[in-house]
Amino acid sequence: MSKGSKPKRINKRDYCRVLATETLPYETPIIFSNEGLYNNVLRSQRATGITRVLIDGIITGESAPKFSPTNPHSYKIRKNALEFRRLALVHPISQWRIKAFYEKYENLILHFCSLSPASIRAPNKVAATFYTKSSWENINQYKNGSVAQTETDRFTKYSPSFFAYRGHDRLYKFFDSRDFLELEKAYGFLWTLDVSKCFDSIYTHCMSWAVKDKEFTKTHVDIDSTFGQAFDSVMRNANHNETNGIVIGPEVSRIFAEIIFQAVDRRAFLRLSQSYKLIFGTHYQVRRYVDDVFIFARNEADARTIYECYSDTLTMFNLHTNTAKSLRLARPFFTKKSRITRDVSNRANEFFDKFLEDVDDASRLIPKKIYYQWRLTRSFLDIVKSVCSYNDVSYDDVSSYLISTFTERVKKLANTNLATSDEETVLNYRDSSLVLLDVLFFLYSVAPSVSSSYKLATSIIVLIRFAEKNLGVHKETVKQRIFDLANSFLSRENEGGRAAIEGFTWLEASNVLLAVRELGPNYLLPEETVKSLFENTGKFSYFDIVCGLFYVRKDPAYRTLRRGLVKAADARLRNLTDIFVNSEKAHLFLDMITCPYIYHTQRRRWIEGFYAQMKLDAPTPAELADFIAQAATRYWFVNWTEVDLLNSLEKKELKRAY
Repeated sequence: MSKGSKPKRINKRDYCRVLATETLPYETPIIFSNEGLYNNVLRSQRATGITRVLIDGIITGESAPKFSPTNPHSYKIRKNALEFRRLALVHPISQWRIKAFYEKYENLILHFCSLSPASIRAPNKVAATFYTKSSWENINQYKNGSVAQTETDRFTKYSPSFFAYRGHDRLYKFFDSRDFLELEKAYGFLWTLDVSKCFDSIYTHCMSWAVKDKEFTKTHVDIDSTFGQAFDSVMRNANHNETNGIVIGPEVSRIFAEIIFQAVDRRAFLRLSQSYKLIFGTHYQVRRYVDDVFIFARNEADARTIYECYSDTLTMFNLHTNTAKSLRLARPFFTKKSRITRDVSNRANEFFDKFLEDVDDASRLIPKKIYYQWRLTRSFLDIVKSVCSYNDVSYDDVSSYLISTFTERVKKLANTNLATSDEETVLNYRDSSLVLLDVLFFLYSVAPSVSSSYKLATSIIVLIRFAEKNLGVHKETVKQRIFDLANSFLSRENEGGRAAIEGFTWLEASNVLLAVRELGPNYLLPEETVKSLFENTGKFSYFDIVCGLFYVRKDPAYRTLRRGLVKAADARLRNLTDIFVNSEKAHLFLDMITCPYIYHTQRRRWIEGFYAQMKLDAPTPAELADFIAQAATRYWFVNWTEVDLLNSLEKKELKRAY
């Protein structure tokens, strides 16, 4: 819990918030969320006309032609310079089925997540409160709205997860904890165990093996009302009825994996006790963070035995150990990554001390006079290069941490009001902002990542609004620097940033693009630059289309690109026969019919096509006109007209539960 955080009450019986916390990947465009879906479902009792048809057809599936497994929208993002992660956007109908599963089985989920003493991240109760981060409270003055409304039930969709968790919400917190120090005090050896392609390898039927005896399950395969088989079914139906692998990204998938790993823990510990007389808590300890396993033992022989036994138990659930990624440490338990992070942290603090001063219990920063901006910037970047070179690591190993650190400084620098300040003070704030921007964009350019894109976007938007409010005539200097840095990054990324793999979604670039739209109409990027960020071998994906339309809007400078984006959407939506199973098509359809940057006639044709697919008479002109008029306030996944990206970024940070 952050210092100064204030608890927000949650309506524990609001199961619709499962849609806002459990069913989406974390790595999505800034403008994308389930907030509109959540609001529309809450209003569904009163919904009529077209909205009613949409909810019954594409969301709850009550009026869909038949019950069918759905096909998630799979997309890939960069994991690092050479590897990629495959994520899945689950169809709304399957998201609704997940919500229904939570509503029916919440107590059993908690029970089966409470059985292993090794887990350091597991649900332990339904969330009743959540905490906002104090650093976000520092910049409330720059928000166009509030991240949470005053009514109690409006907090529901902003809580990080449906459940409250025991243990640690980030793995690094375990390494900084008293528990870790106590384990190092008691045990001289630490071995780590990495599960190879965990979520891709999970066999969904393993859930029944995990919660009941394997032989019992095999002889009762027709019983589909049990918890294990119900969970198996909901996960398979969300993934085109696949039994090998589960959708990657949503929190529900991590809970599915957690229950299986708790069964692995218990069986491994039992085998160690019975066969090797090694007692958990006495001869050894294990801590597990989802699929990251840490073995603490008194000697290497015991560590090897525990490692091998745990690895063998994994195979009973069709999971396997990646020995190449395992570490074997003797005291002191201090990894190369920990050493590098500690080093760059100290160097960053020394750098900040040169031109920033903490005040008000470190919630605010006052800048000092900077005589040579570039010299100051270069001095720190040279230090970062030196640390990486000395430790033989790449920028990937330090960039994300430093970008997060610099973003926190941006929030504290902007936590002020310069209405009565003199010119020299204003210039100091301007110069400090420019130095922070230069470092941030360098670190991001050499090692972009999706998680860092949210931090950089936060810094961009905060500094734009800070400059608008406080820097007077100097605001254009900050805005121009942001534009130049972003244009340089996006133009350079066009030359090689897009990966040559199928399904790649360039969130690292599109999130920066969405953030710089905050600069306004006087700082628009060239149309070709914007187009090249999204178009991949002549094709636009769902995220490409919505991000592109959000940026170009109705600006005449982007007429050709906007026409191309709408044409791409229309090509997907002419045939809606699979809209009840195709997640990308369902999401695209719902966002396109509420997009104000598309002509009404086109949106009407799509709606009429959906009615035909539902075998319903076409809506009347009056119904269509009424729906189009309300569409801006009845959005689904992209809030086209009233979104505050700063609020969106805060909610995204609150929801990062893993």
